[in-house]
Amino acid sequence: MYLRCVRQSGGARYVIKESILEHGLWVSRDLLDLGSDPESFIIYPGGKGYYFRPEVEEALEGKGVSYTADELEQLFLPFLRSDIRRVVEMFAHRNASAHGGEGSRVTDGELAEQHLSLHRFDKRRLHFLRFGRIDCGDLNARPWKFLKVLLRRSRDEVEHIIEGMEAQLRPHEVRNYLYTAFHLECYFRSHLLKHHPIGLDPDKLDACFMDEICQLNRDRSFFSGAPAHEAESLHAYLRKYVIFYFDCDFGAQRLDPSFYRDFMHRRRAHARALSARATMPLENAMGLLGITREDMRSLNQVELARRYRKIAKTVHPDSGGEHEEFIKITEAYEILRCRLP
Repeated sequence: MYLRCVRQSGGARYVIKESILEHGLWVSRDLLDLGSDPESFIIYPGGKGYYFRPEVEEALEGKGVSYTADELEQLFLPFLRSDIRRVVEMFAHRNASAHGGEGSRVTDGELAEQHLSLHRFDKRRLHFLRFGRIDCGDLNARPWKFLKVLLRRSRDEVEHIIEGMEAQLRPHEVRNYLYTAFHLECYFRSHLLKHHPIGLDPDKLDACFMDEICQLNRDRSFFSGAPAHEAESLHAYLRKYVIFYFDCDFGAQRLDPSFYRDFMHRRRAHARALSARATMPLENAMGLLGITREDMRSLNQVELARRYRKIAKTVHPDSGGEHEEFIKITEAYEILRCRLP
């Protein structure tokens, strides 16, 4: 179960919902509408005691919902009196630690089986919200435990979970978050500052963001289990991101000094490899690029460069290759290039 805030023109109302499996899809269903004031469903008899109005449990039992007292308590936690909430939060934290924390109901085996079905947008969002990094790496490489929280959830509940985490973002983090979530890096793969979007062309960034959010709005797999919507109109789940993007900027950030150190280190390593290229035998260089002695007789600079680029794309670290292998391929190209007219 989860307590969803539904915003509308007249204000906001709160609805207790749950995710259920229906025809092979996780969907959300309403359990009880609490109106605009969930606190009115909490009764304080005195001291630090409290209980919920009978109609809450009656409505849940009437829908055949299985729940615990702790789960019901967590739903109303934000609306408890502050002095009582502090005590409840302290014990809730201890219980979560003792029982493995949120998402422990999903086993590692289930995660391994289901993690590929999770939408890439959700994975990138959660990765940044948990670790604050723009470079996500390959999130499909293995089942990451931090993704457990997204399993067995409807689209609406996933949005509910992520919205709660997004509320903790600081203003200067929002742009980096959206850059990561919408995978805008893919438009700047060869750019030196692809992991430092503050240094990228802002007009191109804006255009890429709008392209990506429109594509996501048309992606049926993202809205799996959610009510159908018109693709010509931006879904309510996504509208906030347009506001976030154009209301926030990168602030007064500067490039991390470690970026300059890493950059210089890579260039020095690359230069050392090229300066030592004579140590690689010609036969080895030809083998790395798949070139024979006969090929060398008719090969020109354009054809050699074409072969190099084709192989380099597959071994480049950005494509999952090894840095050292890429260096060797480049070294081989330099050796052969010097042998051609």
